[in-house]
Amino acid sequence: MFKVKELETHSDTEIHISGEKLLSQRSEFQKVSIAHNKWWGKVLWLDDITNVTERDEFIYHEMIVHVPMMTHPNPKRVLIIGGGDGGSAREVLRHPNLEKVVMIDIDEVVVNGCRKHMPSLSAGAFEDPRLELIIGDGIEYVKNAAANSFDVIIVDSTDPMEDSCGAVLFTEEFYQNVKRALTEDGVVSTQSLRPIRDQENLYKRSIENLHLGFTKERVYLYTISVDSYLGTMTLGLGFKGDTHPEKIDKARVKAFCKEKKMKYYSHGIHLGAFCLPTYLKELVGIKYE
Repeated sequence: MFKVKELETHSDTEIHISGEKLLSQRSEFQKVSIAHNKWWGKVLWLDDITNVTERDEFIYHEMIVHVPMMTHPNPKRVLIIGGGDGGSAREVLRHPNLEKVVMIDIDEVVVNGCRKHMPSLSAGAFEDPRLELIIGDGIEYVKNAAANSFDVIIVDSTDPMEDSCGAVLFTEEFYQNVKRALTEDGVVSTQSLRPIRDQENLYKRSIENLHLGFTKERVYLYTISVDSYLGTMTLGLGFKGDTHPEKIDKARVKAFCKEKKMKYYSHGIHLGAFCLPTYLKELVGIKYE
């Protein structure tokens, strides 16, 4: 999440292009760049802001996917909104009993660019017969989706900055449509910015809209630390029915993590991620025991 600078050095505060440029193209929605960095491997930038790196993408993708997937007792139908790099689809498809994954991303340049230049992120997900890829508007798709269509919805979007194409994915209306599209025990996860580095009012508004869509009692924040994002960021979780993110099946999670060789996600990480620091609880007005 830092500006691209064409320098030949590695920095602790910025990710620079220090190798071959693989893609530099302005799509209908944003500037899309993929290039090599000596430390981070291949990197995807959107509008000159770091979106994902090969070196640490597993942290973000494992946490935005497996926390909601394990919160739901038996997810079979999943919707991914955004996620054009394919990392979230890769992780969703690792779950047993999965029947269908619909992935809708608005920017074909991102999808095709990552499939060509960063194939390790999707790891064959786009060729899996259970995945239906749609290039289109996730807002309209959810608005028109039938009620009770999906067990889990993952909103893997760009940052909700005022002028970004991802901003509309953080409104009250959107979250209300998401809730309607979820099944009785449905769960949604969503990218929720970095509480210290990003605009405080924008951050609070995005969380408040999630509350309005699902009610405060059914919304939890959880934290992850991604080095290429320079520290802590939060993800949001909304849920229906009797599901609860802190009452997951320990044996199920441990067996899954062992079989699939998780690199970051675990039972302990799942529970610990919901332990929020005081400043963050005060910032968004969430009261936990």
